[in-house]
Amino acid sequence: MVKKRILVTGGLGHIGSKLIREYAKRKDVELIRILDNLSTQRYPSLFDLLCGEDIPRYEFIEGDVRDREDCERACDGIDVVLHLAALTDAPRTVEKARETFDINLAGTLKMVASAINSGVKKFLLASTTSVYGGTEGVVNETSELNMEEVNKVPYTATRVLAEQSLLYAAKAKLIDGEILRMGTIFGYSPGMRFHTAVNRFTWQAITNQPLTIWADAIDQQRPYLALDDAIRAWRFLEKRGESGEVYNVVTGNYTVRQVVETIQKHLYLRTQDVSNPSPSQIINQRSYSASAEKIKNLGFEFKGNLEKSIAETIRHFDGIIPEGIKKYK
Repeated sequence: MVKKRILVTGGLGHIGSKLIREYAKRKDVELIRILDNLSTQRYPSLFDLLCGEDIPRYEFIEGDVRDREDCERACDGIDVVLHLAALTDAPRTVEKARETFDINLAGTLKMVASAINSGVKKFLLASTTSVYGGTEGVVNETSELNMEEVNKVPYTATRVLAEQSLLYAAKAKLIDGEILRMGTIFGYSPGMRFHTAVNRFTWQAITNQPLTIWADAIDQQRPYLALDDAIRAWRFLEKRGESGEVYNVVTGNYTVRQVVETIQKHLYLRTQDVSNPSPSQIINQRSYSASAEKIKNLGFEFKGNLEKSIAETIRHFDGIIPEGIKKYK
């Protein structure tokens, strides 16, 4: 068996920190190289990684996708790049537009160029279903994007431009490249973040804070993705994805009400309506659903479960949850 050498950029983040652990269980991988600039100080994401004679070895490079030399060093001898490094807190990117373009777009261009120069066989790019913001109803990979809305937010604008750069390289047959438009991530990981809806609401409930819910958004529907499904999808498309293609990766489309009611099965909640969010918070306010039929038609099966993921996250915080808000033993 010819074993693969895999590079994970942003490998200490929410997705990457669990992905590098799951990939260590693979028999067809000999090396997992991690590129991360430690800007979020997620050192614990490197704790207790599997090691042993039959386990792929790890390499860690403290480096930045904005630095060409770091990108070249990271890609050297690599077969597959999983490009996760990005600024992903959409509202905050409004305040950090320049940094967002430098990391999410320029950083991706440098990684793609370095991968091509190093002879990388496959490049998988993390993108987001947020690029469909401004649309309504059910969208799929062929849906026309509302570029006026996309360009209002640096996060979505840079994601679309990064997609286009990889698709151009794939069309020119410079590299085998695929794009994963992922729903909003939920689920526990060693490098977990709490800035997105499911995780933020769960954290607020755990710490007995009122859930901050926009009054007019309670029944808006959005695409979500269970972390375990995300990791399985990366591996699936590494093997089965077609170069130059875009894939929606979505466990389910849920409303805010459904998310809140699911958390409420485990904890007593307080809610607080936020009727007048600031302009920087108004990101993709229309209700929409994303179809994942394209990846399903290739044979991928989504197995994630919103309630189980929320319950797992709550269990990890059991020691700090006030007794009065628990609904379980």
